[in-house]
Amino acid sequence: MSVDRRPVSVAIIDDHPIATESLAARFAGAGFSVLAPAPSLETFDRDTTPGIVVCDLHLPGVSGAAAVADLHRRGLRVLATSGVATPDEVLDAVAAQARGFVEKTAPAQQFVAAVTAVAGGSFHVSARLAGFLLEDAHRRPLSRGEIGPGERNLLRGLAQGDLIDELRGEWGMTAAAVHDLLDRIFDAARRRRRLHRPSPREAEVMVLVGCRGMSHREAARAMNVKASVVADYLRTAKAKYVASHPDAPATIPPSTAAALWARELGFG
Repeated sequence: MSVDRRPVSVAIIDDHPIATESLAARFAGAGFSVLAPAPSLETFDRDTTPGIVVCDLHLPGVSGAAAVADLHRRGLRVLATSGVATPDEVLDAVAAQARGFVEKTAPAQQFVAAVTAVAGGSFHVSARLAGFLLEDAHRRPLSRGEIGPGERNLLRGLAQGDLIDELRGEWGMTAAAVHDLLDRIFDAARRRRRLHRPSPREAEVMVLVGCRGMSHREAARAMNVKASVVADYLRTAKAKYVASHPDAPATIPPSTAAALWARELGFG
């Protein structure tokens, strides 16, 4: 039986030429086949099927989690990268099926390790992403299927800058066992975002009432719904806000919670 020894192909979507040239050189030097970089999702060749796509989270046009989700729907494995993304933007990319995140300032060997892991069907958790995942689990705990001590210990080690192979060797774990831990971590993170993030309609109400100062009636007219529906969206958005912000008082008015959360998430 023949073995396919062709190098793994890597596609880069990033609108910064200096960044794409640097990444392309890193990957080519490590033996990957690097496709012509695309400056946006819209210019990315839909007929290509790279082994992995390294996607910047701040792109012209379709960007962030929406870009990751589009690539995932095409059956492509995605490694997200950014130099300025917020924790929520990174976690939203994970929820959209990104299999890892690397800061643009990371050393070349980390990018190569990340691409190797993701192209091979696993995940890559940088120190920064590990910290985001731990904090998100603390702020937005799941009532069922939450990560356990093994997953948390792995994230703590990675957040401290330890390499995953170092931790695996120290703990005497197989690569498959570590992969299972990572799989559960990413699964919980995705379910957590779906559960605790505002829905599109809730987000729309948060902007109209919380940021633009519309009354329930004005927002209802803008959304073509009843005022009572606007009130319901505000109540559910408040419940999610309080659940994910332990310091928020239970008596916070829904419109106040909407305004605070909309600004925190960059909606306003």
